[in-house]
Amino acid sequence: MKQSHRWASIFWNIILFMGLVVIGIAFAPAQIGGQASYVMVNGISMEPNYHTGDLVIVRKAQTYQVGDVVTYRDAEMGGYVIHRIIGIEQGQVILKGDNNSWIDANQPTHDEIVGKEWFYAPKAGSAMQWLRKPINLSLTVVLLGGVLMSSMITKPKKGQKGKNSPSVNLGGMFEGTLYLLGLLFLGFLGLSIFAFTKPLTRAADNITYQQYGDYSYSAAGTPGVYDTEMVRSGEPVFPKLTCFLNIELSYYILGGQLHDISGSHQMYARVMDQQSGWQRTIPIIPQTAFTGNVNFATAALDLCQVISLLDLVEKETGLRASAYTIEIVTNIAFTANASGQVITGAFDPTLAFNFDKVHLYLASKNAERDPMHITEQGVADSSKIKANTLPILGWEPMVGFIRVFALLGLGISLSGLVIMGLFVFNTASQSEEALIRLRYGSMLVDVYERSLDVTLPMIDVTSIDDLAKMAERQNTMIMHMTLNFLHYYLVQSNGTTYRYVISAGKKGIVENDPDRDELLQTSADTEEDKFPAAKPVRLKTQRREIAREY
Repeated sequence: MKQSHRWASIFWNIILFMGLVVIGIAFAPAQIGGQASYVMVNGISMEPNYHTGDLVIVRKAQTYQVGDVVTYRDAEMGGYVIHRIIGIEQGQVILKGDNNSWIDANQPTHDEIVGKEWFYAPKAGSAMQWLRKPINLSLTVVLLGGVLMSSMITKPKKGQKGKNSPSVNLGGMFEGTLYLLGLLFLGFLGLSIFAFTKPLTRAADNITYQQYGDYSYSAAGTPGVYDTEMVRSGEPVFPKLTCFLNIELSYYILGGQLHDISGSHQMYARVMDQQSGWQRTIPIIPQTAFTGNVNFATAALDLCQVISLLDLVEKETGLRASAYTIEIVTNIAFTANASGQVITGAFDPTLAFNFDKVHLYLASKNAERDPMHITEQGVADSSKIKANTLPILGWEPMVGFIRVFALLGLGISLSGLVIMGLFVFNTASQSEEALIRLRYGSMLVDVYERSLDVTLPMIDVTSIDDLAKMAERQNTMIMHMTLNFLHYYLVQSNGTTYRYVISAGKKGIVENDPDRDELLQTSADTEEDKFPAAKPVRLKTQRREIAREY
């Protein structure tokens, strides 16, 4: 193979390698530090856009918008759900299946989302599920191995029966170093282009915080009715025994970025009939200011006053309800400082009771959730600017650092290529023999003339590249011999000797040397005997071309 084809092969091998590296990084699973998570669709909730057996690759994103198809883990179902975002409220994402008429009960936060759709492959999930079975995987490995082995066994060409197939030769240490430098150059070039397409800065991550509201209540008890003299949280309250329900709320806000927190709170009771929609508000605590991330509010609700109110409503309206709902609502508003940015937020923890005029008891809609413990996560947009980073297999270096690193590597690899180019140019200017040894050193073997079979027919080739091509096809070495100030490069194959000859002088020019000329004259007959039936040899020179017959 000619040298130009060799370099083209090396170049495309580098391109292929870099492409495989990029694809490997892009599709690396999150379990090994990558950014991709593989989800197989199972169900009809996302039809007609997604069907059972489809494969969806999702990636973590900095922001999510309405319309994005995302995946999150549902604790109640014990699995992952892939649905579409239809709204975002107070840092929680509202989701719904395209084929569902209802909204998901679970509303995950930004951090609880696994990622949004990045790549979609219809029915690929079924193929992966099929491949996961041991018998199917074994058959696939055997099949691929058979294909690989068959591709390695090539039919010998005519005249080459019984010979080994050609081997790949990278040209020794020189070509190997050049190969590595070229690979590094292309890699750093691609990294430079990628890094310079990314901005150096970006908006800082959203500011997250958590608000907690813990309710408790108590009332005076009657000895003999309760275990203690006080009614404790969770126990029913009988207005016939006591009219006053003591309520306490412990509020605190957690967020490492929040400072100088201040705000206000007010508490009221909302009496209502769920069936008719009637309701009435009874103020308990007026608007009160507080400072700090912890606040306590205490108040008393007069149940006897509530009974009088309900009697009046029933008398005036004729409303009759077996039980009413009493909600204790606390409106909390706060402001805080987060790295020079003012953050505002609100929190409305609610405690619900059922009341039938005989007793008051907790109304719990969700058995898995404590009705007296309310939490809410808040998210505030940040106006700060921070250095942009790029996630690479779990590592997030800054874009500025990647740019410097890529340019430094690009400069070093380019300098190495330039140095090797100058070295090749200097070597080529000294002698053709040195250039041949540099390019094909790993294919050369030095021999003596008596080691050759001189009875074989001989054919002279016009370039060392053609001789190297022949050696590669025959999977053999190039024999090198120095005789009478000439360099012979020989390949013997199939009963024929292929030869390329150059002078020991610079650039193939035979230097004037009377002693050597006399030696050549006396050895002409010997050369004729050793290399019979030779065709004219064309020596490459810069000034002229010399044709001689041996």
